[in-house]
Amino acid sequence: MCARFRSPPCVLAGVVAAALAGTAGAADDTIDFRVRPGDTLIGLSRQVFVSAAAWREIARLNRLPDPNRIQPGQTLRVPTRLMRSTALAARLVSTVGEVSVGGAVAETGATLVEGQAVQTGANGSAVVELADGSRMRVPPSSLAEIVASRRYGAPESAADTGGWFAGAMRLVRGSVEMFATQIRRARPLEVSTPTAVVGVRGTHYRVALDESAATRSEVLEGRVRLDATDRRSGADLAAGFGAVLDPGADRAPAPIALPAAPDLSAVPARFERPLVRFPLAAETVPLRVQVAEDAAFDRIVSDQVSQPGTEVRIAGLPDGPWHLRARRLDARGLGGFDAARSFELKARPEPPASSRPRANAKQAVGAVEFAWARNVEAARVHLQVAADAGFAQPLIDRSDLDGGEARAELPAPGTYFWRVASVKADGDHGPFGDAQRFELRPNPEPPKGGLGADGKTIVLSWPGRPEDRQQVELARDPAFTDIVARAELPSAEWSVPTPSRSGTYYFRYRSVEPDGYVSPYSSTLSIEVPRDWTRLWPLAPLLLLLL
Repeated sequence: MCARFRSPPCVLAGVVAAALAGTAGAADDTIDFRVRPGDTLIGLSRQVFVSAAAWREIARLNRLPDPNRIQPGQTLRVPTRLMRSTALAARLVSTVGEVSVGGAVAETGATLVEGQAVQTGANGSAVVELADGSRMRVPPSSLAEIVASRRYGAPESAADTGGWFAGAMRLVRGSVEMFATQIRRARPLEVSTPTAVVGVRGTHYRVALDESAATRSEVLEGRVRLDATDRRSGADLAAGFGAVLDPGADRAPAPIALPAAPDLSAVPARFERPLVRFPLAAETVPLRVQVAEDAAFDRIVSDQVSQPGTEVRIAGLPDGPWHLRARRLDARGLGGFDAARSFELKARPEPPASSRPRANAKQAVGAVEFAWARNVEAARVHLQVAADAGFAQPLIDRSDLDGGEARAELPAPGTYFWRVASVKADGDHGPFGDAQRFELRPNPEPPKGGLGADGKTIVLSWPGRPEDRQQVELARDPAFTDIVARAELPSAEWSVPTPSRSGTYYFRYRSVEPDGYVSPYSSTLSIEVPRDWTRLWPLAPLLLLLL
């Protein structure tokens, strides 16, 4: 039957639901119907036209000299409202996340009929395929209703899928993305909102409805007609242009060139944290950012607007491959062309929480204690220690640790980095945690000195830096519980009066560096203070008498 028809240019008329239900608009859409041998008025009225009475109006419209006679090859203009139509089911060809139809959870493969609406949650999306192959992508946080899905013209056999198609959707909330097939249509594929009707015969476009009830349309391929619901204003939009139709507008919306695609080359190809985050510092306008399971973006799980100067953050994604796309938004909210990039998320098993040594910790060379809080999902922990932040040549590389701590000897002073990762029992190795930086400072060198040449002072010195302060102690015992002298000095030398009591004394020092680091105490230097016999000279005569 479809061979009888050829497409005439026409303009939409009437409200979508009313027009497809059969009521006449201000200017009817028509189909050019070609009469074939064997066609009769009775047969056409039964199979093609809505009733026998329809023929009288068709005869008047075509100014037939004899309304009761038709000839093979004759072409008639027939209003679509006078053609019989058959409702055709649509199908959900893709669902992900929270998707419902009529309040019930919807799954891929479900059929939809006229009057049913598809609703998506904040992390859900769906794709509806009409009987003519056209597709409607419903992104997150949207609600769209199938107003009409019909075929005009009776098929010539059970296997005949020809005819003229008509489809109409109503956008109640959010946005939709349309992919209209280029086939014979009884009327353009339409998307209506409370303020506008967008109609096409074959193209790729988007329609969005904002909180103010303004309708935005963005054309990526083909041409689109954007009309106010009351037909008082409208505009033809070519590919690469969009327009905004405000509620109550009485003048045609101005076509606006869509923004160019943003640059996503700075987005990493791999993320290793559950919260996917990245800056787009070069962008100066808002971006609409979407993440999907598939490269066609039928299964969108995240849809957000990122403001310039802020970091894009995407939460809740499981590990695996993902697809990212973004488009710039102009001052009126019109979205531009998409840029797309794929990335991999490998964030699990999550790394242990490192606790010791803390970031930028400082300590003396020697034994270093590493500690972390284990991930309960992991059987082992992988520890790496390196002198470079990139861990090109790890000094310590142990993947067999089954506890929450480890100890390692690092005898050389310098800057070091350490990190840990979780490893499951099946060998699944998670990402390393953020590297922690720490420093090892040299141990204090042994001090030198003892009694001065005059015997009245103890003179001590040790290697030290001019910028460091020195804390010194002199004690009667090696445990330094009986302190006889203590001081903080600007230089690495100390002169103290010799104690009056003879015996062994003990000295140690430590350095306080400008950044606040306090070194361990040096090794202990023992100093012998001899008895001072000069104090006994006044008693010498008495001692002699005793002898």
